[in-house]
Amino acid sequence: MRTYKVLIFVLLSAILLTACGPAATPTVEPTVAATEAPTAAPTEAPTEAPTVDATQAPLPEGVVNILTVKLKPGLKWSDGGDVTAKDLVGTYNIYWLQKSAIWGYLKDVVAVDDNTVEFQISAASPRVLRLILRANQFAPYSQYGTWMDKAAELRAAGTAADSDEGKALLDDLYAFKPETIVAYGPYVIDPTTVTEAQLELTKNPTGYNADKIGFDKILVYYGETAASLPLVLAGDVDYSTHGYTPSDVETISATPNLKVFTGPTGTGPGLWFNEDVYPLGKKEVRQAFAYIIDREENATVAMGPAGKAVQYMAGFTDLQVDAWMSADDKAKLNTYPKDWAKAEELLTSVGCTKGADGMWVDDKGQALDFELWVPADFADWLGAAENAAQQLNAFGIKATVRGYPSAERPTTQTEGKYDILVDLSLYYNPPHPQTSFNYYLNTPRNNPEGEAGAKGFDWPWKQTLADGTEVYIPDLLTEAAAGFDFEGQKPAIAKLASLVNDQLPVLALFERYSTDVFNFGTRVDGWRDFTDPIYQNNQADLYVAIQFLNGELKPSATGDGTFHTVYPYIQPPNYDLNFFTSTSLEASVGNPSYNVMFPPLFYYMWSDATYVPAVAESYTLR
Repeated sequence: MRTYKVLIFVLLSAILLTACGPAATPTVEPTVAATEAPTAAPTEAPTEAPTVDATQAPLPEGVVNILTVKLKPGLKWSDGGDVTAKDLVGTYNIYWLQKSAIWGYLKDVVAVDDNTVEFQISAASPRVLRLILRANQFAPYSQYGTWMDKAAELRAAGTAADSDEGKALLDDLYAFKPETIVAYGPYVIDPTTVTEAQLELTKNPTGYNADKIGFDKILVYYGETAASLPLVLAGDVDYSTHGYTPSDVETISATPNLKVFTGPTGTGPGLWFNEDVYPLGKKEVRQAFAYIIDREENATVAMGPAGKAVQYMAGFTDLQVDAWMSADDKAKLNTYPKDWAKAEELLTSVGCTKGADGMWVDDKGQALDFELWVPADFADWLGAAENAAQQLNAFGIKATVRGYPSAERPTTQTEGKYDILVDLSLYYNPPHPQTSFNYYLNTPRNNPEGEAGAKGFDWPWKQTLADGTEVYIPDLLTEAAAGFDFEGQKPAIAKLASLVNDQLPVLALFERYSTDVFNFGTRVDGWRDFTDPIYQNNQADLYVAIQFLNGELKPSATGDGTFHTVYPYIQPPNYDLNFFTSTSLEASVGNPSYNVMFPPLFYYMWSDATYVPAVAESYTLR
């Protein structure tokens, strides 16, 4: 068995649907300071997949790989107990009970000794490594052992997680309301400090790398983007992940000590066409939309310099097209430059005509008249929708913007009652092209074989490639992320990119870039220069948390020994201190605050495509 620096192909992407905005409002989009050039993304594709050491004992039945993780010895929880494999295994038993996505790839999780855990993988995929090594933090057995053990018993007995017993156990877990948070990082929330305005994380002296970090506490102000701006401009915030308007960025950049860092997130909005709304089911009509809408204008109006128009229309971020597609396949992609003459040609080819009033009608004599549905509380997407509607109206296609509450997104996506939906057209977290394709081409957002009222935008899964080959989209999605043979995944990715580029079930508009604000010198010294490769990471592998946890950031001579940030955490009295609930306070405080309580096993370094240990010591794969 040997240690692998697994080359999962990457972009600077994001976490949660948007890496740069607060998690509670994942699509509040950022803007970019004109003075800062974005960091270049890695361009080399992985050329080697992990190999199996044939000298090892045979793998258990149904297991294709075993990922072994070793924890760093000597780690302590804030209640004084040792961090052990028992905590990690127990957490994964709870994840099983919660029907977490990771258990779609696992057969078992086993403690080998106090510091070693084996993950028995039943379905190999780049996502498995991301979830285990980076995404999934763990909870203390000392607090949750009762539920961890009972979940393990149910799993061992073959009882389904959604059985009556499983549901009852999960309900009992969610009803647990601990009075304190037990963490293994260098800081932990002090519950007595939580107010509607702010909360504090105090030093956990036994936590990971606590002896290397000089800040006495972290102060987290409550605030969405608008509320955070006065705090930022007053110098009261050392780091903010919020998305600011172009005018905000200009003001911030002119303020002493403040700098704005920009970088790609791997996310961005586009238009989802409902195939059941005539004549949007015709690709020529969708292609006409692509030639009508000036994506550069759309990006600028919606985001200022923080919006980068999509060029290749490959279905995933432009920054990774060269790495995942051959030069020949890339050359075949239609970039759909603004061309109203071409749009008219396409519409005419399917029987549409332009009336004396300048407005278009379809071959049945019905006006081309569509509503663009958009979450009204996502200001950037709303701006994109309004600009797209203006351009379509100017061309002669009537378009009206219809806003709806973002809380209704899941239902809106699934039911498919819209004409055209503004939603994610790029989604690159975990960092792999299949993530984007799977997000919008698969259930529940596109389910052409589903029941009425649950088909999403209803783009057929049976498609024909340019060479006449018939393909089935779910099969391609599976092939595009199967195993650790990244070269072997490229043919399926190329086919998906070709289909999305030609058929345009989703029309990408732009990719969002971040506007992270750094305060240099007021309270914090030691920031790395923005040219450092660490900033090729995006907020999913947060460059700030890494510098903080490594002890690189120091209290400045003019500071008071505290580090300040701002985030829209769950407000009292609506939160709890249960690690596993959706109302968990610790999970709602944003970065770097969450990461300094619960550091990941590894961080992924985008500059050289390697996993770098944090609280883990190493991992091996066979």
